[in-house]
Amino acid sequence: MPIRRIATRIVLAVTLLPATGPALAQTGLAAHFYFYRPTAGQQQAFEQGYRRHLEWHRQHRDPLVWYGWTIEDGPRAGQFVDASVGEPFAAFDRRVDVAGDAADAARNVLPYVTPLARPTYVLRPDLGAGTPLEHRRPTATMQVAVFHLRPGTEARFERAVQAARRVLAKRPGAPAHTWYRLVVGGEAPQYLLLVAREGWAGYDRYDGDLAGLLAKDDTALADYAAAVRSVDIETWRYRPELSLIPPGEQRDRAPPRRAAG
Repeated sequence: MPIRRIATRIVLAVTLLPATGPALAQTGLAAHFYFYRPTAGQQQAFEQGYRRHLEWHRQHRDPLVWYGWTIEDGPRAGQFVDASVGEPFAAFDRRVDVAGDAADAARNVLPYVTPLARPTYVLRPDLGAGTPLEHRRPTATMQVAVFHLRPGTEARFERAVQAARRVLAKRPGAPAHTWYRLVVGGEAPQYLLLVAREGWAGYDRYDGDLAGLLAKDDTALADYAAAVRSVDIETWRYRPELSLIPPGEQRDRAPPRRAAG
């Protein structure tokens, strides 16, 4: 969990298109991510301490969801990620007992990890197809892609993503693709893509990437090539025992339109 308060406000007008699936159960578009490196030899102590910290949030009736993942491959392999998504940005101005949260994290979590980064993104439902996390339906794994763009190419990149979204809509059984744009906390311009997976078997049914979706659209492919400087791709494994979904949230929310794969 974060140990300092984030006070970020953003006004964004978004049209929810039919291909995004059911309307969000909440209107919040904020996505706060926190990355940690567990100290060598302290993984078990970290996980025990993190469970105690989640219990603090539970006892204080924290209304925010907190997901936890372990990164399994790529340069950040071994890092732990937690995130709170699906709320308005203003929700982080109203967090429960910020000082108590920080003190509990200092006791139970920080002795066993090194905090690395805390990027904040805004959900872009107009670019994606499905929002499993916002609907409190995390999958066993996620295929995570971080797109680093050349400055000033955001419009071209988004045109390419929207073209890919139209192709994706014609592929039954494709997994949910959820897009976010970086707001603060990292190198910009940057976009984050989360592809819902239930394990490696999902790649037998769908293994496409953004460039592959654009293979038959020369204009969109040119936009993609001009905009993208580099892409980092990872696998994140969901840790339900290191996550906190407030009571009632999971059963009260409709499943996403595209969660298979």
